[in-house]
Amino acid sequence: MNLDDGHEIVVSNFEELCDKYPEHKDEICVYMENMLSESMKSSEKKIEELAVRVQLYDSAEILPLSYIAKSYFKKTKSWLYQRVNENIVNGKPVKFSTSEKVVFNNALQDISKRIGSINII
Repeated sequence: MNLDDGHEIVVSNFEELCDKYPEHKDEICVYMENMLSESMKSSEKKIEELAVRVQLYDSAEILPLSYIAKSYFKKTKSWLYQRVNENIVNGKPVKFSTSEKVVFNNALQDISKRIGSINII
């Protein structure tokens, strides 16, 4: 199903409900707006949760995550993997804080520069 199909289904369901219950059209509109809003919030949250994993997917095998955890965060490799994979720790999903994202991005840039400056002669 693509986005257009989903839109058509929602509009069709809305029109069907309005035809069936014309006296409740306003309530139906409010309900549909609330449902769509909640659905969008939920979808945005899921996309955000997947963002780190997706961004690292192609590079995960070559990134020295253990080194990054130890050298940049002073933490264990497990700690970093938990955040990358948004694991459940103590009953709650863990993810990078804003400041941890800055540290992680700086680590990636630093490692990139260091590797890029290597020239075997």
